Amino acid sequence: MRWIFLQINRLCVCVGVFLTAAACQMGPGVDPSGQLAWVGKKQSRLIFRAPALVQSSQKAQRFTDQSGRFVEESSEWKTNGTENTIAGILVSESSAGPPITDTQDPQEVTQLWPVFRNLTPTFGLLKRSKNVLGPVLWRRASIGTRACVLFLQRWSTTRTPMPSAPVTNLSGYYCRPPGAVFPPEIAENVIKSIGFRHNAPDTPHLPTTPK
Repeated sequence: MRWIFLQINRLCVCVGVFLTAAACQMGPGVDPSGQLAWVGKKQSRLIFRAPALVQSSQKAQRFTDQSGRFVEESSEWKTNGTENTIAGILVSESSAGPPITDTQDPQEVTQLWPVFRNLTPTFGLLKRSKNVLGPVLWRRASIGTRACVLFLQRWSTTRTPMPSAPVTNLSGYYCRPPGAVFPPEIAENVIKSIGFRHNAPDTPHLPTTPK
């Protein structure tokens, strides 16, 4: 389970093989100790250039374990007023082997964020696309009164999967205001607006979204 939030359901979750070799979240009782700190907006590595988030507030946190092997950073966005769009990205990295949080399917994303607690999601078909960071898996989902897109990217610096290879897992969500529709072409454009500060999309990808 992701370290940055409450540590709930820390059992292994492996759901198939996507993008690289399958890996599993760390088992019960092995979460590393380390330092958790708030990160300023300008210091956060995570970029979400969807136009609806331009005027949003952003909160970011970063965890580094004592050994330096594991690093996690999360960022959440929320717009003010009637639009009420919400989004979040979590990147979990390991210098050797699976990271602390290693989701294998976008539908697992709802287990990682308190905003979805006590809600029962309905998931759409698994889709594959590509953004500036590489291949990305995504699903549309109906969660409470919101239409959302859940996404997942996983990669390693080695071409051949190895148990000790460094792994990066990036996952997150983007939810439109309650009651708004979310066509698949708009959902795909959302995931193309994701990136890192050093590797960001050139321009926002989202057109005007229908209500």
